[in-house]
Amino acid sequence: MTGPSKRALLGIGLSALIVPALGQANPIEEAYIGAGLMPWQYEGAGEDVEAIGGRLVGGVMFTDHLGVEAHFAWMGEEDTASRRTVELDSVDSVFVRINRRFGEGFDLYALAGYTSVQMVIRPRFASDNDESPSASGVSIGLGAEWAIDPQWSVALDAIDYASEPGFDFEALGATLRWHF
Repeated sequence: MTGPSKRALLGIGLSALIVPALGQANPIEEAYIGAGLMPWQYEGAGEDVEAIGGRLVGGVMFTDHLGVEAHFAWMGEEDTASRRTVELDSVDSVFVRINRRFGEGFDLYALAGYTSVQMVIRPRFASDNDESPSASGVSIGLGAEWAIDPQWSVALDAIDYASEPGFDFEALGATLRWHF
């Protein structure tokens, strides 16, 4: 047999062994989705503003201690003293969630991951151009989650989504989550 044929045969053989094992194992302990409010603060492009936006959250827990979580946020705008409007266009994040369970129904967690934040700054005069400052990079946060019942929880967190010279974006979050 030639090299590519051997690799294909080896791949098929490994798949035949791995796929049935994955079918029997449940690698996800629980999954959840949620929505909530996100008060945020932005400092950059000569502006320092605060507003309230919305956020969607989704995640999976592989064990009681380890999971993955994604955040999608938008909305919220504020007029500034310089007569411009600063608006949150989007926050897109993926985090590793390190979880510590304290009894039934209460978790503390840390988040570390990667985020992209996009802002829109509209000037007072229509003849001026909009600015679209953005940043992406490492994000960190801390949070707590309380179970209301087996399928519902409330989570509160504080996250530094983007912090680099000339661009700081951080937020608090309050999210109602459905677990399945």
